[in-house]
Amino acid sequence: MSIDNLLDLIIQYKEAAQLIETAQAEQETIKAQIKAEMAHRNTNDLQVGCHKVKLSDFTSTRLDSKAIKAVAPALFTQYSKVVTGQRLTIN
Repeated sequence: MSIDNLLDLIIQYKEAAQLIETAQAEQETIKAQIKAEMAHRNTNDLQVGCHKVKLSDFTSTRLDSKAIKAVAPALFTQYSKVVTGQRLTIN
């Protein structure tokens, strides 16, 4: 592959990344509008056309690895898992 072909691929990659970022921002804006409308209607469940919209609360528990490492480093080491892979970075 020539340098020009590689440059074209990198440009396409960066353009696709920008499109994804723009689409995700638009999705978050739309999500906020839907949540606001549900709050205005004072409901957590809606049937809109053939779509069911449900807003629910949830709780998530995550381990604080820094705290575990500080309090019980042997336990942290015993149950830690190292994951390897490749990361492509284009600036």
